[in-house]
Amino acid sequence: MNEVIHFPRVRTRLPIYIHPMADEAERLLAEYVAGNSVLKRHARKIQQDQNARLVCLWAPHAADLGRILTAAKFVMITYLIDDMLDEGRTGFGATETMTDLKQIIDREKQPITSFGKLLADIVGPFLDGLGEGFRTRITSALDNWIDSGVSSDRPSRTMRDDEFLSWRIHNVGYEANIAVVEYCVGRDSSAHQEALRPLKAKAVEHVLVINDVYSYRRERTGDCVGHNILTLWMLRDGISLQQAVYRACDLAFAIECEYVAMEREIVSRNPQLASFAAGYRMLFQGNRAIHASGTRYNGARFRGNLLRGAKVRMDPDISHVIAYDAGPDSVGEPVPLPQRLTAIDPELPPAAGPPGRLRVAGTRGGTITSSKTERERTDRHGRQAAQEQSRSSRPASTAGFPAPERLVLRGLFGSVAP
Repeated sequence: MNEVIHFPRVRTRLPIYIHPMADEAERLLAEYVAGNSVLKRHARKIQQDQNARLVCLWAPHAADLGRILTAAKFVMITYLIDDMLDEGRTGFGATETMTDLKQIIDREKQPITSFGKLLADIVGPFLDGLGEGFRTRITSALDNWIDSGVSSDRPSRTMRDDEFLSWRIHNVGYEANIAVVEYCVGRDSSAHQEALRPLKAKAVEHVLVINDVYSYRRERTGDCVGHNILTLWMLRDGISLQQAVYRACDLAFAIECEYVAMEREIVSRNPQLASFAAGYRMLFQGNRAIHASGTRYNGARFRGNLLRGAKVRMDPDISHVIAYDAGPDSVGEPVPLPQRLTAIDPELPPAAGPPGRLRVAGTRGGTITSSKTERERTDRHGRQAAQEQSRSSRPASTAGFPAPERLVLRGLFGSVAP
């Protein structure tokens, strides 16, 4: 492969936080893996996935270590199954059929094999953690996710972006992703499904786009890029991989802006939904951080932070940073998590004026367009680092769309006026 790609400096107006017990959670999960006869054979792979750290990027301060560890085990086992589905890996439940796995999760069958027993031991406490409504909803989502993994259904090359993202959201069983956040928050959202569905879908859209950007190297090595939005754009629109990466980063920023505006409206109508909204926000910000600076997608030997902006050689076994963009090396680094968990304060009046206004990239016919931004960036290889640094301090191009209201974040995010 050995292709060189520039990942632009992250554009976000939301902080990235990490739970203070992250190191301890990683240590305890590693001890659990080392002491389990099934898991310890795959300890290196599990360590590369950084499951406990991921959960600590999602969990509010109120989540205790026991809840974090239960969630991390759940993420760990679903990652193992996901890799088995996506890449044909063997060893994780290789003797079980997908039907067996579903029946164990649904408590319709007693596990017989060591992997089946492990699955039941991990998934059971997680699904039982927030009551029967939570278990029923997330069990159904896991069943749908496993079914989609063995399905021959593939996206059409002619899909619009919104059609593709809608297809992917349902294909990945998004409630199973959201479940980890709700478990860590300690609240079941089953009674608020209609009100929260738009927020959940928007958060998972962000997760999917970011995953597609940073997983492309690994997926292409394993010939698994058919579901990747970068592949869709390259085939449908005839653009290069570099152009597709830039477009995806623009799209992620647009989704973030849409989420924040949507959160303000939903929470203003029902303040009880604030903790869910803040949790979903932490979901996509934490997901961004773990995949841009972690080892699951970048390779076990990777040490770096692509959110800084970097030219990367995409070797088969690692994302190799050639050079970082000019600017501070702390960009995108998680910061300590404050104790309170609230959402965007809906009572604060909007502030007029140009400083710090968020802008949303435009859409036409359901397809995200980045106007001339994408073409400009492709043409300025020699000046890219300096211009990326400048661009990171400017609002994104709107393609004719109005700027959302100025945002003030409180509680979980202290007081931040982007």
